Amino acid sequence: RLERLQRVVTKLQMESGLCEEQLNQADALLQADVRLLAAGKAPQKAAEVERDLDKADAMIRLLFNDVQTLKDGRHPQGEQMYRRVYRLHERLVSIRTEYNLRLKSGAPVTAVTAASVTSAQRRPEPDEAPLRYLQELLAWVEENQRRVATAEWGVDLPTVETHLGAHRGLHRAIEEFRAKVERARADEVRPLGNGDPPVLGVTANVPPVPPQNSSKSRLRHLESLHGFVSAATKELLWLSEREEEEVAFDWSHNNPAMAAKKESYS
Repeated sequence: RLERLQRVVTKLQMESGLCEEQLNQADALLQADVRLLAAGKAPQKAAEVERDLDKADAMIRLLFNDVQTLKDGRHPQGEQMYRRVYRLHERLVSIRTEYNLRLKSGAPVTAVTAASVTSAQRRPEPDEAPLRYLQELLAWVEENQRRVATAEWGVDLPTVETHLGAHRGLHRAIEEFRAKVERARADEVRPLGNGDPPVLGVTANVPPVPPQNSSKSRLRHLESLHGFVSAATKELLWLSEREEEEVAFDWSHNNPAMAAKKESYS
């Protein structure tokens, strides 16, 4: 059994290293395209970034399964491996969030310029790029609302800890997303002068709170569940130790410790 679990540890160490390389590659490509956007040029590597992130996502799901095997087997390196995979998951969420907000739509949120205002006055229908960006923001909100609504809770301490760790990473991404949308919304409100009303950018239509509220509620319930399951697990371990002690005890009358056992029972 220990040899089998040690093979799982070795596999985790090797594959987590490969996953880290995958994330490094995705981040490098993403930053290169962000620099192109900042220079007013079209991104070149969006499809590759998305493909690398999807690969890393699939790898992390399998790594969490291996971590669960270690925790079920009470391997001493189970917690260490869990933290390692959790950090990879956090980084994946961070890179994917930046990709969705800055690269995927091809239209980063910016303040309204005089030229865009003049254009909007001449042509009331929205430009295609901001509309596409709005659709990407809404899709991000809907996807994470679905993830929060359909996520599992866990059936024992290791699975609850896994879901809690994964959701903390997701909740941080949702909080960062909300902060970026609020900043973008503030930047996009610009008075035109001459008594005209302010112009609102595309982010004014992004739902501000549903996934955040659902995520906060799920995080609170997961932490409560984790506290209860942790306490229950300690009681069960204590009970198991007492049971093993009783089963292994020599109950014959010749056992000199019998008197002490009777005293203990009394």
